[in-house]
Amino acid sequence: MSVVQFYKYQAAGNDFILVDNRTGEHAFSSSVISALCHRRFGIGADGLILLQQDSMTDFRMVYHNADGSESFCGNGCRAIVHFANQLGMIGNKAIFMAFDGRHEAEILQDGNIRISLSDVHAIAQKTPQDFFIHTGTEHHVRFVKNLEEYPVVEEGRKIRYSADYPRGTNANFVEILENQHVAFRIYERGVEDETFSSGSGATACALVSAQQFGLPSPVILKARGGYLMVEFQKRQDGTFSSIHFTGPAHLVFETRLDV
Repeated sequence: MSVVQFYKYQAAGNDFILVDNRTGEHAFSSSVISALCHRRFGIGADGLILLQQDSMTDFRMVYHNADGSESFCGNGCRAIVHFANQLGMIGNKAIFMAFDGRHEAEILQDGNIRISLSDVHAIAQKTPQDFFIHTGTEHHVRFVKNLEEYPVVEEGRKIRYSADYPRGTNANFVEILENQHVAFRIYERGVEDETFSSGSGATACALVSAQQFGLPSPVILKARGGYLMVEFQKRQDGTFSSIHFTGPAHLVFETRLDV
């Protein structure tokens, strides 16, 4: 066993455990990650993030869901950018690598963090209310009414494990509000529960809402953990470019544990 320094972050209600792994000395099995993320017997988090060296960019982000699986995490991007800034690795701007490729980041004057995403070339309509989109990771988007009362966990689990998605998917439930705002809730694959927010999920909901209801950029989204903003350019062919999402990230506490 060795003593490891852990940093607990939250970004619009998504919470993460971060580890400075620039030396490459830390490796965590799926069982250890699950134990660390357990909300009664561990630190408690939606996932674990390793900050690692990268030869082509400022750093590499390695994200593990609470079950140990590796994926992309939008809100986690903001947490790791804040973390890298606190470590003195970067100033207010950065370029980093993640599971889905290269991203640019900027820490704004108000403290919020703006992250770039890759272009989106397709949105697949599954039913009149259901859509599929890839915004760094897979997202199913369903438009509903009375979102606060919607059975997100039950319906989200059905979608996540449906035959349509052999690899699984995240499931988002969206309600269009007044003033072109959007509310959403999400069942996250890898956490296997509802979480308080998702950066890639917010982006998915914003772009599908823009396609279906003509919402202009930027779209303001209300999640259970706070507000996010998504900017984009919609091309004439219906694809999206210059995609960015913006929101907060905060250090909650740090601790040392034997692992």
